[in-house]
Amino acid sequence: IIFSALLSLSFIIGGKIDTRTRQFDAIYHSDILYFAVLTVVFFLVFLRLMDFLQNHTITLSSHTHISARKIWVGSAIFLFLCWLPCLILFYPGNISWDSLACIVRAMGRTRLTNQQPILYILLMRPFLMGASALGLGTNVGTASFLAVQSAATAAMAGYVVSWLHKKGFPAYVQIPVLAYFALNPIIAFYAVTMWKDVLFSTVLMVYTVNLIDLIQSNGERLKEPWFFVWFLIVNLFIAFLRNNGYYLIAVTLVVLAVLYRKIWKRILPAFLALLIIVPIVQGPVYDACNIGKSPFAESVAIPLQQIGRSVAENGPMTEEQKNFVAQIMPLEKMKKVYFPFTADKIKFDKQFNSDFLEKNKGEFFKVWLGMMRPNFRNYVKAYLMETLGYWHIGTSNWIATFGTIKGYGEEQLGMKHVSLTDIDTRPTSLSVEQLQKSIPILSGLASIGFLFWTVVFTIFMLFLQKKRRQTVAFLPLILLWGTLMAATPTYCEFRYMYAFALAFPLAVISVFPFARANMGKSSDAGSAI
Repeated sequence: IIFSALLSLSFIIGGKIDTRTRQFDAIYHSDILYFAVLTVVFFLVFLRLMDFLQNHTITLSSHTHISARKIWVGSAIFLFLCWLPCLILFYPGNISWDSLACIVRAMGRTRLTNQQPILYILLMRPFLMGASALGLGTNVGTASFLAVQSAATAAMAGYVVSWLHKKGFPAYVQIPVLAYFALNPIIAFYAVTMWKDVLFSTVLMVYTVNLIDLIQSNGERLKEPWFFVWFLIVNLFIAFLRNNGYYLIAVTLVVLAVLYRKIWKRILPAFLALLIIVPIVQGPVYDACNIGKSPFAESVAIPLQQIGRSVAENGPMTEEQKNFVAQIMPLEKMKKVYFPFTADKIKFDKQFNSDFLEKNKGEFFKVWLGMMRPNFRNYVKAYLMETLGYWHIGTSNWIATFGTIKGYGEEQLGMKHVSLTDIDTRPTSLSVEQLQKSIPILSGLASIGFLFWTVVFTIFMLFLQKKRRQTVAFLPLILLWGTLMAATPTYCEFRYMYAFALAFPLAVISVFPFARANMGKSSDAGSAI
């Protein structure tokens, strides 16, 4: 009933927000009735769904005729070949403004900053610098890197399929999962898109699988040297591939340390070392290497939006508050540029004084908190509109970029789309839009709100089935969502939640009961996954 109520609330509140008119409609007493009815309907639907799931046990095989390694290699090659046409059609790959910002840093054309994670830049650098040294140009370097990124993504997705095979899942589970990775156009396009989010999300998918293995073994796998080292390496990749990655691993490792405190002598020193080393590297070490920090404005997008809405709506402010905010941006200008669904209109305006904000972080929070009570309604509306797509199923936005973006100026370094075939790319690029808007049911795969609620449903199901420890496997995904709800710069960015799309098959499979061949139902989902 709690899940049904939360989902109903998301529909009622989300339905009040219109992204076209930029309006937040009033909430009426009748909405309470709609909420109650919708909650009851969802509750009845989910009861039937739970009955369906409980009556459809997945039988696991104890013996497999094909080795998991062969399945892994075969799946990886198959997926790479399925995605390769996207690289050929949109050669040298899908390049956005953020991609170009990474490229100029990887080629040493501008100072390194951790706004674009340093690890991703370092992974790009050999390809771009090598191509430049050989006189092959930026296009070749970019395409080479994206080919390797696509291969790495295919290897990790193929690993999930082989892992299911190793666990004894039947072909009617393995094949749909493989087909999901192969035929989902978003996954295909993202594999050849130069975004840090792609590798980060794919590694997070592997992390989810590792957590399931760990929980299944009741922590025993942490005693295996190779698994323990691998697990720590995956944690490091998550921490360094995106700036919110550290928060994900920090909370997850603390939870694991509590759950498996009986072996604390083995795991605690390594966990603590990892949690200490990451901020040291990203702090003093980066400073010593003259690597700039991510701008403070990037982490306070929501407070900026709340202040911006209060200013735009002529909300009450003291003279001291007005004077401070005016030094960040002139109030009349803030009124003009405030846009309810992204803080970028404020952050990237020429009159936005980022230097002043950097030097007055404490005062900024003081002013923000001081304005909260008299502007509470504006704060709530600004927050809900800025985070809309992350919790409302009916909200959509652009998903992917196709080909090489133009207009970056001299820093574009001669990059441009080169047609390697005479095939019209428009039908291919439209496949994402068709998935998003024209295909009933499957369109949910292009909705980050739907993907989020799917994972939440899985967590609720695991609790109801008394498999609470299994929920830890999905904790990093929920933490990822939480960091976006705290600091997202825009209302609906699919790539930020791409990890949910990759973990979707795992979430769906986890709600089913399992049984070994010639045995009864498993009492614990962990016996399978």
